[in-house]
Amino acid sequence: MPAPTRILVVDDHEVFVDALAVCLGDFDGVAVVGTATSLESGMRLLDQAAYDVMVLDLDLAGEDGLRLAREALRLNPGAGVVVATGLDASDRVVEAVQLGVRGWVTKTVTPEELVDAIKGVARGETRIPADLLAGVLVSFSREQRAPLEHVQGIRDLTTRELEVLGCLVEGMSRTEIGELLHVSPNTVRTHVQSILHKLKVHSALAAVAIARRAGVTGASILTS
Repeated sequence: MPAPTRILVVDDHEVFVDALAVCLGDFDGVAVVGTATSLESGMRLLDQAAYDVMVLDLDLAGEDGLRLAREALRLNPGAGVVVATGLDASDRVVEAVQLGVRGWVTKTVTPEELVDAIKGVARGETRIPADLLAGVLVSFSREQRAPLEHVQGIRDLTTRELEVLGCLVEGMSRTEIGELLHVSPNTVRTHVQSILHKLKVHSALAAVAIARRAGVTGASILTS
């Protein structure tokens, strides 16, 4: 039986934190390993708990939750962050994704939907609502205007990395990529990290935006 996905919950509403921890405890495959109710206590938690996914509110008693996301992803690049917010903060999605956040839900989602997002992010997938995701891709595309022959990072990718990038352009998850290319999810994760490093971006979405802006399609890479 696989180990459960370890979760940190950080929100400045203690009642919400306690209720969410209890609720998540009813689901198989996930386990809450730490909670915090402020930016400061969340920062301390990063050094105290081994975790796979952080569920994070944007507003921590007037402090910016993305500060914690930035530090969490710096210290533990292999972990995921799911923003769970009650705010109308769609204007902050691009900033969050640029940091490496791969999950975004509102606090109105069902527990089942939240657990599904957490498990997806833990697998390396991006779980952001389609309407917000479209805006992120448009924003990234505007920032990446160089044609393919001028994108040095893409030219530096290996054949296998180009195949993985092509799969990402097609919207495939890391599990699906592994199945298609007959490699393990961990190998896919390693390739994705190398792609992000060479393209000098922090998220797979940004890498996809560069590829699309350069005129690259998933099919053209996979059949090249």
